[in-house]
Amino acid sequence: MFLALISMLGLFSAAGLPPQASTPVALSNAQFQGLTRIIATTNVALTGIDAAHIVITKPDSSVIPASAITDIAVIGNALSVVINVDPFARITSEGTTIATEAFGSFRASKPAQVQRSGEPAANGHIIGTGSGSDEGWNILRTDLDFIDPVTGEQGLYRHTDVTPNRNDANNPIDWKDGRIVTPTHKSKTMLMVLVEFPDRRAADAEALYAGTAPYLEFLQGAVEWFARASYGQFRFSLASPQVEKRLGWILMDKNATEYRAGGSTIPMHAYIGEACQKAYDQWGIQADAYDLLAIMPAKGTSGLRNGPAYTHRKPTGPEEPNANRIAYIDRDKKPHYIDTAITAGNDLFRWGYRWAVHESGHTFGIPDLYSYSPVIQEIKVGSFFFCGGWDMMGNIAGHSTDFLAWHKWKLRWIRDDQVDVVSQSNPHSTTHFVTPVETPGGTKMVVVRTGLTTAYVAEFRTRLGVNALDERGKYAGVLIYRIDSTKSGARGADYTGQIISKKYYADPIVGGPKNLTGLWRPIDNRLDGYDSADCCWQPGDVFSDPAFGVTISVGGITRCNSSNPSGSLYTADDVATITVQKTKDAALIKDVVLSNAQLKGLTDLTFDTNIELQQRIPNSNAGEGGANPYIREDSLLRPRSLVITKADGSNIAAEKIIKIVVNPTSVHVTLAKGAFARAAEAKNATVATKAYYHFAPGAAVPVSILN
Repeated sequence: MFLALISMLGLFSAAGLPPQASTPVALSNAQFQGLTRIIATTNVALTGIDAAHIVITKPDSSVIPASAITDIAVIGNALSVVINVDPFARITSEGTTIATEAFGSFRASKPAQVQRSGEPAANGHIIGTGSGSDEGWNILRTDLDFIDPVTGEQGLYRHTDVTPNRNDANNPIDWKDGRIVTPTHKSKTMLMVLVEFPDRRAADAEALYAGTAPYLEFLQGAVEWFARASYGQFRFSLASPQVEKRLGWILMDKNATEYRAGGSTIPMHAYIGEACQKAYDQWGIQADAYDLLAIMPAKGTSGLRNGPAYTHRKPTGPEEPNANRIAYIDRDKKPHYIDTAITAGNDLFRWGYRWAVHESGHTFGIPDLYSYSPVIQEIKVGSFFFCGGWDMMGNIAGHSTDFLAWHKWKLRWIRDDQVDVVSQSNPHSTTHFVTPVETPGGTKMVVVRTGLTTAYVAEFRTRLGVNALDERGKYAGVLIYRIDSTKSGARGADYTGQIISKKYYADPIVGGPKNLTGLWRPIDNRLDGYDSADCCWQPGDVFSDPAFGVTISVGGITRCNSSNPSGSLYTADDVATITVQKTKDAALIKDVVLSNAQLKGLTDLTFDTNIELQQRIPNSNAGEGGANPYIREDSLLRPRSLVITKADGSNIAAEKIIKIVVNPTSVHVTLAKGAFARAAEAKNATVATKAYYHFAPGAAVPVSILN
């Protein structure tokens, strides 16, 4: 009877219980494709797998829900999993793993790390070379404690990153190591100071603008614009005690016609300083207690034709003392300073709240994309010759006025893991999958580096995001543009950023890859190649620049409604496929060669260099007609970047290096007494430099001892 019971149990188990999973599963070589697809190699074909059996774990240990997995494909031993853009819209993808649960006859797999293929995003970081705002990653602001290495004067200019998400104690980041891994959240409040003039009184304005409240309300659209454009990461707000406490207007001392506009001129600062001083004296308003500052005049026609941004960024000279940075002096005679402000003019009422977005962009370090002096080869061209209406820093009233992806990356609204970079030659093409720049999530851009200061960028533009505000957006497709960080503004044939229009590229005057004009477009005042559906590149289109060995091809664009050729129904989950062929390497650093190293008196070391080991900005105040040079503080050769090795193999400590003077073709180093205790320690000594800024390491060279 006992044996019979055992037999019955065995039959029951075989007939009624599922079989034990017996096939082991291992995943390997897991990689992202555009943050919306994960591909992995499997040791067996996972036939029959579905979303419920896929476990994708994000860096915060949360698991992507099965509902976010939109497609699974198994081809032989390859597994492809497509996800929507939401999972990595607010969190980095670095540290993601993928695994499979047990199903059918397959055992559960161990988690496999999902990697991003290609070059590190740091290869796309272009260091700024202008003096205030440019397409690089760093700009200049005043530091009163900085001593200029050229003139020896104190209180000139040093490099500091003032983009709106930098220096946030709750979100420390360092772009130099190429790891912007967390979404950047920042709140900034702009103080609005309202002023009137003897010849421009608020009481004389039309009824709507006689009071203060409408001016604050007028710019409220900028709040939503920044929220959408930054994917909810930059919280912009406006404040005005004059409005909130019904304090009234500040009456300026002079007529409006006597205040001259001009981004960094002395009269501009005098205007701002007078307004800030009066705001403090009359009501205790402290301009430096806010993150940003806007000076808003009463509506009128007298003076103040336009409203530029003010960025105090020029090297000082005899005509521009440091005192012009003072915003106001308090009751204790203590000076208070500001570095940036935006000042409204009559054009405000033409541009609307978008004026505040554009001018604030300058205070964050973003340059104008329109041309200041639109004359090329004696032909007058349009102000928007290089950009059309594709960025708020170009035509403020344009048809697609979101920021370019390049600008969003600079502002840290786009993370490094959302950027693909191609800088070096490759016998094989690389394929990239990008989602709309206007919406959060997915890969946002492909940077094709062409040199120390230049790159091509490809991104996917749609009618979504801020382009949907006021139903402004019109066109969609892949946008290709070229950036150059050596320029702080477009003048003549120079540009900071240029949209490469497919229509202009195909124009016989340009000749496609021949680039017969040198500017990728006809030299005339036409803008139809930018402000039309023919600007964007569509599936099957190919852009090629043989001079830099760059070819960018557009593959398919997955659209939610294939019957809609205009792309008006693109969604955030749609993906544009971009292929890049690179046949030439781009220089990312400057090669350094040291020679003729000599030591005199054991404390005086000199050596020659093939290039100047610092970043000098000539004519850094060229905008004001000057020729003052500026040397970027962070480009200086410092003791920690110098390696002096003694005969016994030990190195001289950095604190023993007292002074370093960098000349155009040489370096002079002063050592502390005892750095070389005796001549024997200096025999067979060498000197080398480490990599820093954009300088490569300089290999060690022998040091000769002079008698």
